[in-house]
Amino acid sequence: DGLNNKIDPGKPLNCNMYEDYEKYPDLPKLPNELDQSLEKLKKNKDMNDAFGKEAINSYIKLRNSEIKEFNQKESFDKTKAITRWERDNTLDC
Repeated sequence: DGLNNKIDPGKPLNCNMYEDYEKYPDLPKLPNELDQSLEKLKKNKDMNDAFGKEAINSYIKLRNSEIKEFNQKESFDKTKAITRWERDNTLDC
């Protein structure tokens, strides 16, 4: 969309957001959780226009089924690098 509509992205922000995030309180943040990301994707007109609503809905349905399966077998622990479910279901890519 940005390329097609020649939208100026503005000047680059060269900083370490892990350390400097408090300096930019108005900067939009990405969601922390997958379900929040999927909700934003569902409502994103540009993505729906680019990929088609049917493809976006199929993708969201697939990811939601994976979330459900994961939650039935695992509990997410941010102190661990990877779960058994992730090892079994995603490392073959």
